[in-house]
Amino acid sequence: MKSVLRILISSLLIAFLLEISLRTIRPEALDFYWIQKQYHSYDPDYLVDLEPNVNVRLKHFNEIFDIQFSTNEFGFRGTGKIDNSLPQIGCIGDSVTMGFGVSDRDTFCSKINGYTDSRGQIYQSVNLGVDAYGPTAIARKMEKKLDQLNLKVLYYFPSNGDDIDEYAFWDKMDHPTKLKIFKFQFLASKYSYLILALKVLQEQLIFRFMETFVYPVSDALVQKSCIDGLKPEDECRYTSYSSILFSFMKDFQRSAPSPKDSPPIFPKSECTSEDPPHPIPDYVYNSTKEIVRIAEKRGIRIVFFLAPIDIETAYCSQRGMNHRLYNYSRTLKKFLIKENIEFIDLNEHTMKMKDSEGRLNPRPYYILGDGHYTALGNEWVYQILKEKTGEILK
Repeated sequence: MKSVLRILISSLLIAFLLEISLRTIRPEALDFYWIQKQYHSYDPDYLVDLEPNVNVRLKHFNEIFDIQFSTNEFGFRGTGKIDNSLPQIGCIGDSVTMGFGVSDRDTFCSKINGYTDSRGQIYQSVNLGVDAYGPTAIARKMEKKLDQLNLKVLYYFPSNGDDIDEYAFWDKMDHPTKLKIFKFQFLASKYSYLILALKVLQEQLIFRFMETFVYPVSDALVQKSCIDGLKPEDECRYTSYSSILFSFMKDFQRSAPSPKDSPPIFPKSECTSEDPPHPIPDYVYNSTKEIVRIAEKRGIRIVFFLAPIDIETAYCSQRGMNHRLYNYSRTLKKFLIKENIEFIDLNEHTMKMKDSEGRLNPRPYYILGDGHYTALGNEWVYQILKEKTGEILK
């Protein structure tokens, strides 16, 4: 019994010392995740929300971005103190709407703040977006927050992964044990640097295992098909065993970095003229209808914005073709037409994505290695948003 007690006390002491050490050292990579945890809060109705009155600097550990992130008294990102004496324009959605990777002033919702209509009426913008929100979380947040606001127009940005977010949401809500585990993990990693470090370590170990053992085998099978002439050349890095050896030798040479914002290059097979339906579950459609019902019940005009959240989608769209990552939004679009729900398809506006040299080039509009929009990408959305606002608020 004494030995067990001794081990327990020693373990607690080690954990305490590690916690203090990590909080003192604050490794840059871990700090990136720690800061994000601090401005998120647990919500029993829709699982995740933003803390009120936040004002932090968030720097990516690979220096991909360095941004300012703030919330107001309601926990709305990049939104000033709520003034219900002014009519308001709202934005709601997931991390794209929230503005992951850009500063407050660069989010498209912040940019519409202060919009003045033809009668001289000024509007306040309100950003209700939060990471990983599916349709049910959106609907529940609307029920909880809209009566505290003076919204006249609401722009809703569905995500290509809404069906996945919706499944994950109900998987927790329908299983009390899973919900308790999620809540414990969420709060524990929010208040303990050590537990957050262990969580990130676990995720990285899984990623490294896949990268070291699974992906190379999968890639080797693909390249064998290439060498055997079973795949198109533009999908192949190697077409002979000698080219594999040559590539291996080149790995020991320092290659010149690609020019900044150079146009992306994808194989021909990346884009397709086909329009296959995405299997969207009925409960996603029902939640979508509920979002519209909640807005219309309060006399708020709601407009859906379907957005190409991946550079591949924009790349294919600029060539008059489709990409599989946009299948969800294309299928949802047909539903919106059938239900007579107002929407804008931003994928029809990708020809406006040009770089500083005037080339059709979606690269500067997306965060590197990420589907979120850069400041320029948010500006692109804002210009279309402003045009639609002008039509609504004549």
